[in-house]
Amino acid sequence: MDISAVTHQTYNKGELTQLLDIARDAIRGHFSEKAISTSAPNLDHYNRKMLQPAACFVTLEVNGQLQGCIGSTITTKPLILEMHNKAIGSAYEDRRFMPLAEDQLDDLSIEVEVLSPLVIQPFSTEAELFEYLSHHKQGVQLTDRHVQTVVLPSAWRRGLSTLQFIQLLKQKAGWSANYWSDTMVIKTFTTCALKENFNTIRGKYF
Repeated sequence: MDISAVTHQTYNKGELTQLLDIARDAIRGHFSEKAISTSAPNLDHYNRKMLQPAACFVTLEVNGQLQGCIGSTITTKPLILEMHNKAIGSAYEDRRFMPLAEDQLDDLSIEVEVLSPLVIQPFSTEAELFEYLSHHKQGVQLTDRHVQTVVLPSAWRRGLSTLQFIQLLKQKAGWSANYWSDTMVIKTFTTCALKENFNTIRGKYF
């Protein structure tokens, strides 16, 4: 089991486990013959903290290869509903991949990430962003005109250099490697995250 919390830990191990279970159940419900299995979580089963709006992402990998990643940096819905919806989106609605198949579940890992509030940074140049990320391995959202790109803090675990991280942001936006703009809006954030094999069997934490 891998627990990653970058700077801004607001969810403990038990809470992250609950969120991961919500995501896991949403995905597994797709293969169930019982329609009730795909329904949203019962709000009455969770504490006030879990019912507060919070942005999140769900990332799926099969044998270490990305299978789907869906999320948002803003939300108005309770976190548990966001996690449920993003899990379904990651498994079956990420257009970059074929929908998840049941025979992939044994090789599937699932990671949930809850975002801290985004912080607007006053940087005006790419060099300033580079310097900041060299010392703060955080997530970044870049927005320029009508284009927005996001890379999560978990990307740093892949061993990316600061330059590679910035290049990944640009690649996802469809920008050239040397693109920069005076109108660029830079926001950074941290996450609380939990990653497990999809079919992990464990005892209850509560």
